[in-house]
Amino acid sequence: MNPGIAAVARAELRTGIRALLVLGLIAGLVGGLLLGAAVVADRTATAYPRLVERTGLDDARAYLPADLPEVTSSFAGLPGVTQSWTAYAWIAQIDGPTLQYTSVIAGPQRPKDLVDPVIVAGRVPRVEAADELLLGEPLAAAAGLHVGDRITLRMLTFRQIARFASGFGEPDGATRRMTVVGIGRMPSWSGALGDSLATPAFAAQNAGAAGGRSGFARLAYTGDAAHDAALRSQFLTALSAKYTGMPRPLIVGQYVPEVPVFPSTDPDPAVAAAERVLGFGLWGFALVVALGGLAVVGQGLLRLHLRGGPGQRVENALGMSATERAGARVLAATSGAAVAAVVAGAITLAAGVVEPLGSQARFEPDPGFDPRWDIVVVGAVAVFVVFLGMAAATAALAGRGASVRTVPVRHRPQRVGLRWPSLFVGLRLALRGRLETGGTIGVPAVVTALGIAVTVAGIVASTMLGASLQRLVDTPARYGYTSDLTIADAREPDMQALAADPRVAGLTVVQTGRVTLGEDRARQIDAYAHVARKGDVPVSLVTGRLPAASGEVAVGARVAVREQLALGDTVDVTSSDGRQARLTVTGVIVPQPERGAPLGEGLLMTPAQLGELFGSPLASAHVLAAPGEAGALYAELAKRLEVHPPAVPAEIDTLAGLLRLPEILALLLAGIAVAGLVHILVGAIRRHTRDAAVLSVLGATPAQIRATLGVLAGTTVLPGVVIGVLLGLGAGRLLWWQVASQTGVAPDVMVPVWPIALILPAVLVGALVLGALPAIRLAKAPVAVSLRAT
Repeated sequence: MNPGIAAVARAELRTGIRALLVLGLIAGLVGGLLLGAAVVADRTATAYPRLVERTGLDDARAYLPADLPEVTSSFAGLPGVTQSWTAYAWIAQIDGPTLQYTSVIAGPQRPKDLVDPVIVAGRVPRVEAADELLLGEPLAAAAGLHVGDRITLRMLTFRQIARFASGFGEPDGATRRMTVVGIGRMPSWSGALGDSLATPAFAAQNAGAAGGRSGFARLAYTGDAAHDAALRSQFLTALSAKYTGMPRPLIVGQYVPEVPVFPSTDPDPAVAAAERVLGFGLWGFALVVALGGLAVVGQGLLRLHLRGGPGQRVENALGMSATERAGARVLAATSGAAVAAVVAGAITLAAGVVEPLGSQARFEPDPGFDPRWDIVVVGAVAVFVVFLGMAAATAALAGRGASVRTVPVRHRPQRVGLRWPSLFVGLRLALRGRLETGGTIGVPAVVTALGIAVTVAGIVASTMLGASLQRLVDTPARYGYTSDLTIADAREPDMQALAADPRVAGLTVVQTGRVTLGEDRARQIDAYAHVARKGDVPVSLVTGRLPAASGEVAVGARVAVREQLALGDTVDVTSSDGRQARLTVTGVIVPQPERGAPLGEGLLMTPAQLGELFGSPLASAHVLAAPGEAGALYAELAKRLEVHPPAVPAEIDTLAGLLRLPEILALLLAGIAVAGLVHILVGAIRRHTRDAAVLSVLGATPAQIRATLGVLAGTTVLPGVVIGVLLGLGAGRLLWWQVASQTGVAPDVMVPVWPIALILPAVLVGALVLGALPAIRLAKAPVAVSLRAT
């Protein structure tokens, strides 16, 4: 090594070791926060796909009618199937104070890596135990069941299930006393998977009373999107062909989907919405921390190296090149870089204790500490290298003045400056950074404005997102829930009694049938028609109007986005009875989901149109209670009817778990903004110590100097704030549109006007206040002392 470089490095360490260590600590904290955010963001974003992999989530899933055994037996041989499991499915009534039904599936021993829930409590039921049950997490939470509880299942016969809408009396199937031995986690517990899993022994004991079959298949996916889509289409076509020439099954098509679903490629829509919110929060926080950290560390290193400016001039005179001078300071900075790497690595390692944020924690297959050694090692090395790179860059900038150069200065008349000198000089200092050639180097105004803009944009977007989330969660009508009670099966005698009940303010019978869209009929959704029996139970309308005649339809918000349907467009539907219709879209709605349908799905048409498509649609009812009567109505009806109080949909529950995140993010960004403003303004005013002294020599009064520095402070932050507010409004609107479209609710964003409107004056006042003390002190400083400042 060059002895001169080593000698200069030792000298830099003697004079600046404490500053380097402090800057290394700050850089380590910033790097650790960035890397820790990356660890948490990755764990949060991958929770769902990791659970999919761990549980062996099936690629294709279908209901198979119990009265068409030929269809069931052909399931394993459908195109593309490499592995399959066919289970029996039962509907059972759970004995208890209220009427409650559940679905149970069981079959022969399933392949180990297909439909294998992660056990979060208890254990897996023993194969030979017919009385042991594994509950899905949703059922366990809804029914308040735990490991060790005993429940009684009164199973319905196949014929009773087929008469569900018209009534069947008491369950005629077997009564089974079951023990909950485990609670399992899956990406979703719904549809053909049911609510719980029993054992092969249970299946052998009760196979004759099963209400149907559930088929699960692994397809020969290659990862090529076009190939996999074609494979799904072939599977769908082949399964549909198996029904050709067969008698119409009693259940499939009316009660359950007639077409298969593809769970591994059609994830829970709530997952995507939550990931967007969490991703925005984490990466927005990381971006602001990175910008703020780079500014603080960069300016700290720059000031450190500027203090050694006379030394660099001596080194230049002794023959050291600019590269050698910068290299010596980089060598000295390795002490700070080492501290930064160690601190960043430790914080990144500690971030492994943080589980997925918000509702995504319900998908975590491996709770507990999860160290990410790859990010720890690579991140620590990256922090080390970045710190040294910043040291090299700032040393090179500080060394540009080692050789004295004469730069011609063009003098122009400044008429504005003659009338308002403080305004003119303050603007010049803010935008050009100096009054005289060879002044102190600072952070460019564009960089400062960009940093402030990003921070303010993050605060505005976070505020808008938080306000929109809060309004959605607090307003059930915005996600379609406009009634107090839902009755699963609306029978005429019950409807007549409810219509005459003075405790009922509104009663609507909802007729339902399943339809498929388009020519390929690849997706089956519910079609609704509302028949008002008493009062008014409104429908949540996003845009347009409700259908008023046959041939018109209002589509769910998620359907409109997925199928790219707008007002005036036409959509072809085919009912499960095989009847077809072409309908014109008159509105977009958020229908109240029936039978566990995803939020924002479904079509709403007139009763006459639904009657043309279905011979005997299913019927449920929405009940709007008189003020204060909902509790009494539920307690009475739940003893004899399957009635449900309003429940927060999974999609909304997912977003509700994120309500605090935008607030926390906005507060963190505000704290970073305050710290950044203090650093920027104090640094800017200190950089202009010599300029203030020159102004004093030229006759400026202390008041004029304070005014000049006030203009400097305001001009430094004003462009960034204005740009940041505009960017934040756009980013907040775009982010909420993405969240709303994924969730299936209205996309109109909530703009909290007053909090956003107060940002501009608050930041300006804050800038003036934060810059006041150093400005006053600078204005009072002796001129001789200020002129000697570097």
